[in-house]
Amino acid sequence: MALLPETGFRARLMLAMLALVVLASASVAAVLMYNLFEEEKARAEEQLDVAERVANEVIDARTDLLVSNLQIVSRDFGLKSAIASRDIPTITSALENHSARANADLAMITDEEGKLIANLADLENGAQVPFGALFRKARQEGSVSAVTRWRDEVHQILMVPIEGGGLKAWLIAGFRLDDDFARLIADLTATEVVFQTRGKEYRILGASLPDSELPASEMTSASQTASGMRENNKFFMRSMRLDGIDRTPARIWLLKDRASALSRYYALILEMAIVLAVVLAVASGVVLVTARTLGRPIFKLSRFAQALGQDRRAAPPEIRVPGEPRILLRSLLNMRSSILEHEQRIEYAATHDSLTGLPNWRAIKERLQHYLDNGEQANVIAVNLPDIKTINAMLGFRFGDETLIASALRLNGVLLRPGELARTGGSQFVAILPSLEGRGLHERLSWLKERIETSVEIFGSPIQIHVDLAALSIPEQGNTIDEIQRRLDLTLERASHAADHIALYTPGGDEEHLREIQLIRDLSDAIQNRQLHLNYQPKVTMDTGRFIGVEALVRWHHPEFGFISPEEFIPLAESSGQTLLLTELVMTMAAEDTREWRSRGLDLKLAINLSALDLTNPELPEKVQGHFQHLEGEMDRLTFEVTESAVMSDTGAALRTLENLRALGATISVDDFGTGHSSLAQLRQLPVQELKIDKSFVLNMNREEQDQLIVKSTIDLAHGLQLRVCAEGIENLESWKMLQQWGCEQAQGFFMGRPMPGADLPDWANRYEQWAREQGLNNSGDDE
Repeated sequence: MALLPETGFRARLMLAMLALVVLASASVAAVLMYNLFEEEKARAEEQLDVAERVANEVIDARTDLLVSNLQIVSRDFGLKSAIASRDIPTITSALENHSARANADLAMITDEEGKLIANLADLENGAQVPFGALFRKARQEGSVSAVTRWRDEVHQILMVPIEGGGLKAWLIAGFRLDDDFARLIADLTATEVVFQTRGKEYRILGASLPDSELPASEMTSASQTASGMRENNKFFMRSMRLDGIDRTPARIWLLKDRASALSRYYALILEMAIVLAVVLAVASGVVLVTARTLGRPIFKLSRFAQALGQDRRAAPPEIRVPGEPRILLRSLLNMRSSILEHEQRIEYAATHDSLTGLPNWRAIKERLQHYLDNGEQANVIAVNLPDIKTINAMLGFRFGDETLIASALRLNGVLLRPGELARTGGSQFVAILPSLEGRGLHERLSWLKERIETSVEIFGSPIQIHVDLAALSIPEQGNTIDEIQRRLDLTLERASHAADHIALYTPGGDEEHLREIQLIRDLSDAIQNRQLHLNYQPKVTMDTGRFIGVEALVRWHHPEFGFISPEEFIPLAESSGQTLLLTELVMTMAAEDTREWRSRGLDLKLAINLSALDLTNPELPEKVQGHFQHLEGEMDRLTFEVTESAVMSDTGAALRTLENLRALGATISVDDFGTGHSSLAQLRQLPVQELKIDKSFVLNMNREEQDQLIVKSTIDLAHGLQLRVCAEGIENLESWKMLQQWGCEQAQGFFMGRPMPGADLPDWANRYEQWAREQGLNNSGDDE
């Protein structure tokens, strides 16, 4: 296969050079052949000109001879005597004798007025001569010779006078234009001769060659044009007219055999072909030698270029041919140098961080793989600078970049292990250290943290750096690159929450991460297949103790892990973008349950929790209206609970969504109030009607005076803002009575009822009414 490019190049070079030779030779040959052909053609035309002149001379000579013979006949005394006495038999006999001797095809004698005395044409004697116009011309000129048509034949008619002793008559003889006459002219002109008549149809009168060889079609079409040379694939042709009366009744065609006329031309072509073949043979040899001479260095350079693709250090070939090949070799060598420099730059850029100049994740992966392949023990350290994001935001990215560079230099100086410290992205670094275990490793990390966190001056400003450090041992705690990376990330996350911001990997630490991945994947299926269900926790009024509504709480029983707490899977839904689907499923199931309760005579208010992502969904109000069409006109039966942090994540979008829900008639409640980061000014801007005190303040309120103070103050604050208050987490009668005394409107907690399936609510409601009376919860008053 390697020979194909060489052979192809040489063949193309040879073909190109041969093509030039052939083109030049063919061009010269074509010009010569054309000129020779035109010369031979002109020679044929000259020959036809000569033949035409000869033909005219032959016809004139024949005419003179015939006229002379007729004049001799006209002087015959016996004939004159017979004419004078009108001896018709004698005249006829004399005509027959003289016609036979002269080979005349037509003979007749007329008187001076043109009336027939005797004839051999079976005409009636005494009739007018059939050649009236020609007879008149003869009387004017004394004699005449002309070609004319008679009885579908063309004759050369001659008229001479017969005179003597007062006698005046005319002797008329006619000679047909036939094959004999044509052969006579052909022998004398060295051409073929054809007599052709003109009329309604063209007809051959006589020819010197067989009918099968006549170019009839060319003669028919060409006879309509002016005289001149014509040609076809067999003959060069020339036509000439015969003198006649009025329109010429006949034409003579002179035909020159094409093969004989061009014989010299064909001989020259053969000689030229032989010369051209010799020239091509010599040129082929020269081309082959030249192609090999020029092609060999090209092939060497081609192989060198191919070798460069495999080995940039390949030795260059020796080129002895001066000129372009050596220039090409120098170009290839320059190109190799440029490629090597470019590849080095690319390799460096591919394995080094552009900002710090340290190796990047790709480079450190190769080092880690080297340790793993050789079974060498080492510690892998992950370093994160969490303050970089804050520095970028407050001081600008230039400060942040310079801080990263300074930190990288400090790390590199502290570790003193070239090639085993890398910036792996953002504000993270990874280093490989000699193997240490347990306390020794933790102490080494503490020492490293202390060195890194010393203040550094950036653009004249001191910057304090804080770091998170994580470490694991290889190959014991990670025997693949993916495993090392995943476990380092998990351990670094733990370090960010540790008191000293240092964490060592502990076995089993990534099982929780794998569990989260599986839960996220299974949660999607659970939402699509409605494998989640709702429990409802009752809500009652505190002034009457009456059961008025429920809060919908989603629950998930995993087929493998069993019950999954909402505190676990709801954050996973938020982080994986499944919150909107989860909320829609909750609304679908809650709407179905409310319709079922109403059919059983249980009219309850319904509270649904919304996440931060739900509040940024502009389609939420429309979806609420679609799911709860059966509550049209009674949308105040719906309450949507939102946390302070959810509202504050995107206040503008949340405010628009809440206002649209409020426009439907729904109630807005701030859930878990007191645990978020909202301000009173922000709270006043929200279209809320209810505050829900977080259960962390209510659970131990009967024992904790500080919780009592917080709850009572919150109730007073809410009432001051014209808001209703709902307390969740009530677990004893003492807490109930405190809240009732402080004016809390609604309550929710295990004391009144635990969350339960929707199907159990009607029976629970009946039991609760009896229990509430026993506890003294329904003192007096009306439901609000």
